[in-house]
Amino acid sequence: MGQLFRACAYDIKTSECCVMDADKFHANCYSYSGTVSSIHYLLRQKPWRIMWGGAYVVIDDKLAGYLRDEDLYGLSTYLGYADFEMNNRGLEKKEYYDKVKLIEEYATKWNWIDVWDEAGKYFDWEKTKSVKYEGYLVNHTQKTAIDLADYCRQSISMRDDNSIYLIDAIPVLTETGDGSPMVFFDGISTDTTEELAGKWRGDELQIVDELPENYILINCCFADIWKRANFCCETFGVNKDGYILKDNNQNLYKATILNYFGKRGYIYIIKVERTEKGISYNPEKNE
Repeated sequence: MGQLFRACAYDIKTSECCVMDADKFHANCYSYSGTVSSIHYLLRQKPWRIMWGGAYVVIDDKLAGYLRDEDLYGLSTYLGYADFEMNNRGLEKKEYYDKVKLIEEYATKWNWIDVWDEAGKYFDWEKTKSVKYEGYLVNHTQKTAIDLADYCRQSISMRDDNSIYLIDAIPVLTETGDGSPMVFFDGISTDTTEELAGKWRGDELQIVDELPENYILINCCFADIWKRANFCCETFGVNKDGYILKDNNQNLYKATILNYFGKRGYIYIIKVERTEKGISYNPEKNE
């Protein structure tokens, strides 16, 4: 069936949390997702810890790698003792058994909230079908930030029906594992910063208008190979040799494929060929 995810926003100090079904990662991590809009709405109100929590945390002794108490709080918003017991024989003998007990304890403390309707009104969802990519997504835990307008510029893509969308940064940055490889399965633009996947999991985030003093601005981009190619082809066209451009400065659009271990392979440029049957994209190695 594949791993299912929950989008979790939680405030340890107030014991408030908002948890929503997020389906399979590559089905519900986009700018047009209602779940994404709720998380963006919350972060535009105040800081929250965010975790795009996957179900596979309970298997293969993965919990042993969760070292921070803040992460255990995040896991407790959508998991409990029974989830680990059903998936691990001899649970009481596991090195992380004390963590399971803490998760069960923390799970009893939450006050649950729902902001789905408020988020829809805030983003005028019926018209926009998207969150706003304005201001800065800041990580108060790491004292870093992402310029959302710049993220949009690098990551904006186009589906085959010509509708515009993005892979949203928050699900990728905060996922618990094995989610982003699915959304990157077909390949990525070379501007993509895939190494950031999961690196903000459980951190305290916020969306603000101004970059906080002494915060480091980092580059971030997540873009699918073909949907980004669609956007670039439609927006910037091709050069004299028929290769897709990525901007107005005649720079070529470049893409790559990730292997099983998440390592990049060959770099490709994409040639557009027009025939009686339509348009085809033909990747060629960038020598």
